[in-house]
Amino acid sequence: MKAIQVHSIIVLSEDKKGNPVFEAVGTLNESPFAARTVQYKGEPIFKLQEKNGEGALAHLVMAGSSYSRGDRITVARACKAARLEQYGEGVKA
Repeated sequence: MKAIQVHSIIVLSEDKKGNPVFEAVGTLNESPFAARTVQYKGEPIFKLQEKNGEGALAHLVMAGSSYSRGDRITVARACKAARLEQYGEGVKA
């Protein structure tokens, strides 16, 4: 079983359409992670962020990722639950 903790969620910015972009930080099996939202079918979904070739944080495809598919799903579910708990369906805390 994967041990996951979401330490904080903030509204980082807005996308081009004015939707909030959330950022979550936490730990997965004691390793730190960062995740950001993108809009998918009108809903914000969390994507794990990893350092790319230039050292910047970005969402990497499965082939270039150090996370498994299960890790990604686990993080996304935990981040969504924490977002809903903190913000509900709206953006305001």
